[in-house]
Amino acid sequence: MKNEQDANIKDNINGDINDNPILKKMYWVMRRNYIVRLLLIYMFPLILLVVYFQYQYNGLLTKSREHHLMSAAEGQSRILDIFIKERINNIINLIDNPSLSYPISSQELNKMFEKLHKDSDAFIDLGYLDTTSIQKGYAGPLQFLEKKYYKKEKWYDELINTNERYVITDIYLGLRKTPHFTIGAKIIINKKTIIFKTSLDPQKIYNYMTSLEKSKDIHILIVNNSGYYQLAPTEVGKPMKLSFYIPNKSLNIGIKETKDSRFYAFSWLASLNWAVIVKEKEDTVKSYFNLKIEIIIASIIFIAFLFFVIIYRSKNIVKVEKEKDMVLLQFEQASKLATVGELAAGIAHEIGNPLNIIANEVGIMQDYSNPKFKSTKTLQDMNPHYKKIISAVYRIKDINKKLLTFVSQKDNELREYNLNDLIEDLVSGFFEREMKVDNIEIIRKLNHNIPTILTDSNQLRQVLINLLTNAHDAIKPSGKITISTNANTDNIYIAVSDTGSGISQDKLRKIFLPFYTTKPVGKGTGLGLSVSYSIIKNLGGTITVDSKPGLGTTFTIILPVKR
Repeated sequence: MKNEQDANIKDNINGDINDNPILKKMYWVMRRNYIVRLLLIYMFPLILLVVYFQYQYNGLLTKSREHHLMSAAEGQSRILDIFIKERINNIINLIDNPSLSYPISSQELNKMFEKLHKDSDAFIDLGYLDTTSIQKGYAGPLQFLEKKYYKKEKWYDELINTNERYVITDIYLGLRKTPHFTIGAKIIINKKTIIFKTSLDPQKIYNYMTSLEKSKDIHILIVNNSGYYQLAPTEVGKPMKLSFYIPNKSLNIGIKETKDSRFYAFSWLASLNWAVIVKEKEDTVKSYFNLKIEIIIASIIFIAFLFFVIIYRSKNIVKVEKEKDMVLLQFEQASKLATVGELAAGIAHEIGNPLNIIANEVGIMQDYSNPKFKSTKTLQDMNPHYKKIISAVYRIKDINKKLLTFVSQKDNELREYNLNDLIEDLVSGFFEREMKVDNIEIIRKLNHNIPTILTDSNQLRQVLINLLTNAHDAIKPSGKITISTNANTDNIYIAVSDTGSGISQDKLRKIFLPFYTTKPVGKGTGLGLSVSYSIIKNLGGTITVDSKPGLGTTFTIILPVKR
C-alpha cells in the first residue's frame, strides 16, 4: 500500500513537471545553456585546434613539397652534369689515342664508334671533319651525312675559331632533321686540325634521368639559357619550343609557386647553360589535394560526432536534473508532511479552542430551545451566540487554509512578491500563537525599503516554516526568534535567529545533508534543511548558517534581486 502511495506521489509530481509550461521552458533553457557551454568547452577549442593543425599541416606539406622538388632538381642537374662530363671524357679519351693517324679509315672509325657506343648507348654516330668543313668519315646509321658540308654549323665555327677543346650544342635539327645534341671535339694530328663530332640521342638521356627512384612522381624538363626546351615529356612540352617558365638566371637553385598552387623547382647545370626544371605530376598534385580533403572530411566527421555526443549528453544531463528536481519535490513534500506532524499538537490545540467554543455555544442554544427550561429567549437574543460560532468556524477555516498551504503540492509559480508581506502573512497565523504558548517571542526587524523580488512564494514559505520550526525546537524552555530582512543593490537578505542551544562546528558541516538531524530520535526527519538548501539554490540564491553553542543560531537566506 505504501509503495502504491509513493508511486502515485511520484506520478503526480512527474505530471506536474511535464505539464507545467514554466518548468518546460526552464528545462529547455537549461538544455540550451548546457549545449552552449559544452560547445564552448569542447567544440570551439577543438575547431580552433583543427584549423590550427590544418594550417600547420598545410605549411609542413608545402615545405615538404618544396624541399622534395628542390632536392630533385638539384639531384637531376648534378646527374645530368655528370652524364655530360662522362660523354665529353668518352670522346676526348677516344680521340687522344697516340696511335690515331690521319686520314682515318672507315674500319678504324667504326671501331671507335663501337667503343663509344659501348661506353654509352646515347651515342648515335661518330664522324670527323677537317678544316674544309666537309665530313670526311662517318660511322652510324645515317650514311647520307658523309661528305656533308658543316661550314654553316654554329658549333663548327666555334671550334675552328676559338681555343675551346670541345663544344656541346643545344638541341637542334641539323642536317638529319631530327632533334639531337652534338658534341664536337678537336685534335691536332700531323699539324692538321681534325674535328670529331658525335650526336647524342635526347630520348636516351631523358630515359636515363627518369629511371631514377626520385623521378617517379615528377616531370623533368631541361631548358637552355633562352628558355627553350631541350628535353621534356610529351604531355608538358616539345623540344625546341619555348618553356612555360624561364628560371631566374641569378640563382643557382630556386622554386616558384603558381596561382593554382603548382610548384616548379629549378637548378642550373655547372657544365652548360641549361637548367633542370622539375614539376609535380598531376597524379601527385591530386594525391596531395585528396589527402587534404580526406583530413578535412575526417575532421568534419569527428566534429559532427562530437556535436551529436554533446546533444545527447545535454539531453541526459537535463534528464538527471529533472529527476533530481523530482526527488527534491518528493523530499519537499515529505518535509511538509513531517512539519505538519511536528506541529500536530499545536494545530490540535488551535482547532480545539474554537471547537470548544462552538460546542459550548451550541449547548447553550440547545438549553434555550428546550421546553423544560421554559426559556423566554428570542432569536435576537441568540445573535451573540451565532456570532461566536461563526467566528470560531472562520478561525478553524483559517487554520485549515494555512495547513493546506503547508502540505499541498502546487505548481511552481514565479511572481513578484514583497518578502515582508510574505513573512508577515506566515508568522501572524497560528505560528505566532503556538510560539506564545511555549513562551517564545517572535521579533520582526523588517526593512520596509526592500524591493520586490521574482520568486516562488510556496517554496520560500516552506523554507521559512522549516527554519522557524527548527528555531522553535532549539529553544528550551523559553527564548526569542528574530526575523529580519535587509537588501542591497544585488541581493535581499532574510535572517532567522534564535536564542537556542546552538550547534557545534563539527555538526554544522553536515547540517544540510539529507536525513541528518541534531534532534532526538523520532523528533525530526533530517529533510527540512536539505530541502530548504535545494529550494534556495533553485531560486538562484544561497543559504548560510552561523551558530555558537549556548548562544543560538542564525540562518541567512540570500536571494538575488534580479534573476
